[in-house]
Amino acid sequence: MKSLKLYRRLLLLTVAATGLAATPPGVLAQGAGNLSNPLQGGFSSSTASGLSDLTGGTSGGVPTAKVGNATYDFGSVFQGTKVRHTFRIDNAGPGSLTIGAVQTSCGCTVAAPTRTVVPAGSYSEITATFDTSADKGPAERDITVATNDPHHQQLVLKIKGDVKVKVDANPSPLVFDKVRHGSANTRTVMLTDMVSHDFRIVSIKNTNPNLKVAEQPRTDGKPGAQLTVTLMPTAPAEPFSDDIQVATNLGPVEIPVSGSVVGDLNVAPAQVSFGIVQPHAGAVRYARLTNSGPRPIKVVGVSTNNLGVSARVDPITPGREYKLTLQLEPNSPDGTLRGAVAIKTDDPSQPTLQVPFYGIVGAFNG
Repeated sequence: MKSLKLYRRLLLLTVAATGLAATPPGVLAQGAGNLSNPLQGGFSSSTASGLSDLTGGTSGGVPTAKVGNATYDFGSVFQGTKVRHTFRIDNAGPGSLTIGAVQTSCGCTVAAPTRTVVPAGSYSEITATFDTSADKGPAERDITVATNDPHHQQLVLKIKGDVKVKVDANPSPLVFDKVRHGSANTRTVMLTDMVSHDFRIVSIKNTNPNLKVAEQPRTDGKPGAQLTVTLMPTAPAEPFSDDIQVATNLGPVEIPVSGSVVGDLNVAPAQVSFGIVQPHAGAVRYARLTNSGPRPIKVVGVSTNNLGVSARVDPITPGREYKLTLQLEPNSPDGTLRGAVAIKTDDPSQPTLQVPFYGIVGAFNG
């Protein structure tokens, strides 16, 4: 035991007299491991500090994510402009900052960091691009950045501004609400030139054969044009939608169109929702078919395009009123439920009624 204590004293005296810098690297590496073990002798705090400096410092510590300006206001731009801005995220803490998932609030905005691991005192940049093609008026998009900063686990960056159109369409969207089957119905859309007085329509296109669109000059003296949109009497008794694509010398204009044509036969509700159904559980929903026409009708068949949903029609007042029962089978697969019921009748003007249905089976994950 005495010889062991004498050996320790001699070793410490040797280190103090010669200094660590003069110690051969091999001896330093070997001695550091021995001296750091309290079972094999002590090690002064000043010597430990020197060893830490030589090995490049410790990697511990908590990162601190800082953004100089988390909101970028791009002012006013014309629709279709791609707005670009670069946000800077600084690491003001002693630990290494990790940037994780970067999510945007819509598909029209993309963003990615220049680096995902940011050492202390350094920074990363995130350049975001916002395509304003689908916006009109005040617009705002969020970019959410995940980090390992315990106080800022999510950073929210914003791009906002005002999107102006070169050609304004009013009204847009265009709605035909509950048009009687067999009758024509007309709506007017005013196109206004917002930037010049040299407005020209190049072409007008739409896909629904029961919607006819015609161009007319404006009568109020303002620059632009007038569109007359006519829903033809041939439109079937059901919901419909379309998009009117107008190409102009100032850029494209899109006018969404929707509506419904109602006949003597109507189903309420027009769409059936199963809501959120628990796993392995079934569900039953009801709808009502009514006939307001002068002659009674018969239901000659009913079917669905989803194997997990069955349908049945029972008369309440034969020829005038029927009950539609939709049955979601138990143990249906988890996920989104979509489909439609087809009700076939002997009415020549409404031989088939389509009733959409939807729902979610299982846990809703967003």
